[in-house]
Amino acid sequence: MTGTRLPIKNGNITLDDFKLNENIPLTQCLDDLKEDMLQVEYPGGYILDIGWRPSFNSNGQFYVALIKDYDWEHPIYHGTAKNIDNLKKRISEASELL
Repeated sequence: MTGTRLPIKNGNITLDDFKLNENIPLTQCLDDLKEDMLQVEYPGGYILDIGWRPSFNSNGQFYVALIKDYDWEHPIYHGTAKNIDNLKKRISEASELL
């Protein structure tokens, strides 16, 4: 993760392509707004998944999903955010379920 500190609890980071700096407007970072940005695995079969949908689109939004036992069809938490401040809030909400 570059430039932005996210409220991620300790886990095994399996994908880290989150290159955003919260001091730079998202409209100037379109090449970094993609579906697969960050994944963290936790004990007990949990995966925190963070990305942007639709990829590379300024009208998209962040999504945060907390997956249990690889059941991607039924996340135990799902939230969206249009900016990094709200993304941090969604991550904290998901983290409370760990």
